[in-house]
Amino acid sequence: MRWILVILLGLCHGTFAQRDLLQAHNDMRIREKGAADMKMMKWSKELANVAQKWANTCREGHNPRRKSRYFRNLGENIYRSTNRASATDVLRSWYSEKSQYNFYSNHCSGVCGHYTQVVWADSEYLGCGVAYCRNFFRGRGGYNYVCNYGPAGNWIGKKPFTPGRQCSRCPKGYGCYKGLCYK
Repeated sequence: MRWILVILLGLCHGTFAQRDLLQAHNDMRIREKGAADMKMMKWSKELANVAQKWANTCREGHNPRRKSRYFRNLGENIYRSTNRASATDVLRSWYSEKSQYNFYSNHCSGVCGHYTQVVWADSEYLGCGVAYCRNFFRGRGGYNYVCNYGPAGNWIGKKPFTPGRQCSRCPKGYGCYKGLCYK
């Protein structure tokens, strides 16, 4: 009976984490007041499986074979921490790179690819995974957070979104909810 409780708690935590990660992404996307075509993100079990499998490998760097049935290319953000982090902490870290990105010149003065992927207007599907990795931080251990995005963002020469009044350039068939295009 005890192992059933552990499994159920794990399932509840997974659902809770998914909801939090999805909400944190959409909250950050809503913050882009000048984005005319920003889509609301939806959770993808398939992308979550890809992300979880990569998180479980505890390898440094990005997954070189990230793809899915529906998307030829997937975007990917990774966050590592010695302590378990909340979805908000993870997203704040990525979003903080906004200060290094100049939208008008489309130039990054440091690291900003996590931020631009979070606010890439065409990325509509999200799946994330987390794993504890004993080998991280010189053997002290830590958490490996991986999020995959479909379709991928961060295309060279393209800006993450179309500037303008929120929802003024939503694709055909999309409505507007809190400044995000949704279907």
